[in-house]
Amino acid sequence: MSNTQEGDMLRECRPCESSQISCTPDSRSISEVVRGRVVENEPLARYTAIGVGGPADLLVEVADEDDLCALMRCVSTHGLPWTILGDGTNVLISDQGIRGIVIRLGEALCAIDVDGQRMTAGSCAAISKVADVAAEHNLAGLEGVGTVPGTVGGAIVMNAGTHRGYIDEVVTAVSVVGASGEKMVLSREDCGFTYRSSRFQTDRSLIITSVEFTLRPGDGEAIRRHLEDVRKHRLETQPRGRSAGCFFKNPPNSSAGKLIEAAGGKGMREGGAVVSDTHANFIINENNATAADIRRLAERVRELVREKHGIELEYEVRILGEWQEAAS
Repeated sequence: MSNTQEGDMLRECRPCESSQISCTPDSRSISEVVRGRVVENEPLARYTAIGVGGPADLLVEVADEDDLCALMRCVSTHGLPWTILGDGTNVLISDQGIRGIVIRLGEALCAIDVDGQRMTAGSCAAISKVADVAAEHNLAGLEGVGTVPGTVGGAIVMNAGTHRGYIDEVVTAVSVVGASGEKMVLSREDCGFTYRSSRFQTDRSLIITSVEFTLRPGDGEAIRRHLEDVRKHRLETQPRGRSAGCFFKNPPNSSAGKLIEAAGGKGMREGGAVVSDTHANFIINENNATAADIRRLAERVRELVREKHGIELEYEVRILGEWQEAAS
């Protein structure tokens, strides 16, 4: 997997249909509940790696886990729709934006702590930084995921990793906040990890706040060299420019990028979006592409691979927001 699409943790929850209160969030009332930043009609393009995305009705940046609990209690009481947004490396948000509240987690949830062979990392911490800290303490186990972009929370959602290992292999516990503001701690088994997936992709009522890892003794210098070599290789072999990382999941025993290339997909264009000539599983926002451009191009790529290989590519990026325009 080349991106923690992942990545990036971004999920939606529908409002309570029985609520008699308007689902349009009010910045003043939300500001009375949380200590973090609250902004109305905030464009989301600046928060995504691919650089597209319309406005959120309300963007709320919670200060810490307690702030998040307070917000979710308010959200639950009033039946407001909400979306949790990570670092935006694995998402495609529509040009129409996202209705309701978009939640971003604050700096307090980026902390990293080491206690013997156990590490605890906030969900906002960069997974690459966590792997670097582990190497500094001569701890092994995160090499497989420590070379991909994205946050700890996103890596858990997508069960990120490479041939050297996946994140679920070293997870001991995952702390979450529920949709009603309650704190919970889930075991590894509770998380339902499978190949590049977890329960968090379907259970949209849980927000990851921190993760506990159990690592093993290792050669810190050798781990650092490995991480540096892989990151250098990625820079040399993966395309530059604004992208969401790998757009499609690799089918069993195959490579999405190779399938697209073999089908003649490299260089395909739609508006300002283009399939990379460097790696065909990357769609680049080359010339002020819209989200609609990117999604239409992605659907054309899927159709091409379906016709040439008889294989249905699945999205690895998360598709979010209101899509009033046709994707095809």
